[in-house]
Amino acid sequence: MLHFYHGVMGSSKTAQLLMQRYNYQQLGLKVALVKPAIDTRAGVNIVYSRVGLQAEAEIVLEAGYSIREQLNWLAVQHAHSDFQYVFVDEAQFLTEEQVQEMADMSDGLEIFCYGLKTDFMGQFFPGSAALLRLAEDIQEVSGSLCWCGKKATMNTRVDGKGRVLKQGAQVMIDNQEEIRYIGLCYQHWREGKSHG
Repeated sequence: MLHFYHGVMGSSKTAQLLMQRYNYQQLGLKVALVKPAIDTRAGVNIVYSRVGLQAEAEIVLEAGYSIREQLNWLAVQHAHSDFQYVFVDEAQFLTEEQVQEMADMSDGLEIFCYGLKTDFMGQFFPGSAALLRLAEDIQEVSGSLCWCGKKATMNTRVDGKGRVLKQGAQVMIDNQEEIRYIGLCYQHWREGKSHG
């Protein structure tokens, strides 16, 4: 089954993914951790949560890569025939083709994708749009609050001076520029207010 867990920045998606993966590993299950190559925040192959949890990804997926081929290669490296569970962090960065491939593989495999639904402009990422169409199980990872105390529903790009940015490249990793990402309620995202 293909699962999509989405939430705004600060909702602990990656922490939940890493804890779930750990629990499955403790049961002796065959687990693969995947991340898109574009996410370089903590290093090329590190899946990192802002709460301090981290793990090394077995597969770093470039945009043109087949996840099926990568899993087959990984199975050969680990000398077993197949994985039972696949955990994908930052799934919004997957291509539509990669999501389609995962949906096609999900009859005999549990695939858990964690990521953002929309970008800082309120637009779908291609990977998220495909997951919303194809995932059999879609759940929100809630818990992130706006500075005003309301539920955060909008991913927001903020510059070094706290100004809300609503234009620019869809993907800009927050360790590469003087920017950061926060969750805001719709009202404060619309008004461009990153703090009270």
